[in-house]
Amino acid sequence: MEVEKSFGVGAVEARGALCVECMTALPPEGALLDRCGAALCRACAEAYYASCADCGRLVPKDEALTREGASDAPVCVECFGAAAGGVDAPGDEEVESLVAAYVALHAEKKRLDAEMDAIKERLKLAASCRPRVAGAVVLRAGEGGDGVRCSYSVRTTWDAEKLSAVESLLGGEEFAALFERKVTFTPLRESLDAFLGADDAARAEARALVSSAARVAETATLNVVSPKKKK
Repeated sequence: MEVEKSFGVGAVEARGALCVECMTALPPEGALLDRCGAALCRACAEAYYASCADCGRLVPKDEALTREGASDAPVCVECFGAAAGGVDAPGDEEVESLVAAYVALHAEKKRLDAEMDAIKERLKLAASCRPRVAGAVVLRAGEGGDGVRCSYSVRTTWDAEKLSAVESLLGGEEFAALFERKVTFTPLRESLDAFLGADDAARAEARALVSSAARVAETATLNVVSPKKKK
């Protein structure tokens, strides 16, 4: 960065005779100014500031912005705020209107989310009392109308303490054939099902511990479905 060329806006007046970064005294002719008029020594300007690609003013590197899809050239917040294509950024009056609208919509969204959550729980309860087809229940608003599909997925967790006891009973090699050790236990389904289905007395205690270590939880999800179009 060429510091000598970084500042070219004469409308900004210098504030103070000390560098705002290192607080060293600055001679009037040796000071540089940031975009707000704060005085900088050349060393701090080089180390902590960059030139705005649009207006050339000095801007702190940690405050500089870059435009999406453009080069990595830094720009100050004022230049960044100008929209592409020559369209001006919203003025104060429009900003006030936008903020008011956003706050109102945010409150409405929270209300709607709470209402939808309550409806979801009631629909899940209704689905739990109906027969499943291919692991799901479809509820419809009238004959042939739009509907909601309640799908079910099963997730099993394993008690680490109990599985450690199983490993002690079986030994590390045999246990490794049943579970892959990670942060959680992942069953190797084929060999585990065969192990649990066996009836030898020597492994009865281990099988009982494995069964008691499983924690099965079912999750219900809802998706909007449209009625099938008649051919």
